[in-house]
Amino acid sequence: MSALVEIRAEAPDGPAARALFIEYIALLQERLGMRYQRTERIFATDAALAGPDGAWLVLYEGGRAVGCGGLRTLEPGLGEIKRMFVSQSARRHGHGRRLLHELEDLAVERGHTRMRLLTTEVLSEARKLYAAEGYRVIRRIPRGRDPVEIWLEKDVS
Repeated sequence: MSALVEIRAEAPDGPAARALFIEYIALLQERLGMRYQRTERIFATDAALAGPDGAWLVLYEGGRAVGCGGLRTLEPGLGEIKRMFVSQSARRHGHGRRLLHELEDLAVERGHTRMRLLTTEVLSEARKLYAAEGYRVIRRIPRGRDPVEIWLEKDVS
């Protein structure tokens, strides 16, 4: 019997979000081999994800928070996914895809016709998911010694 999976709208600065963000940053630091700083451009602010144009979702498996992701509006018709992450122990169960679909559905409800997101070379699992779900590369930005940033976009109309 599989564990109950539930997605809840929560505060982006709540306990589950904080714990998952710590795990996410640890993964980035491990893969990048460096200390990773939280910036608005990469992660957005809690206020942007909690405001009227934002959303924050936490995915629970068997009552344990194992995934999260946020949505914010960049401009009319264009939404952006931020901080999407699934814990190592919960990967390969379809949770990333569930979260992505839920965020896209919210975006469409809010009138967005396009979705954008930022990832990086070192997050190969995320890049595979986004490609399989129809996201296409719109820009690659080299960042010196840091891995290349990859901006992706998808039409959701």
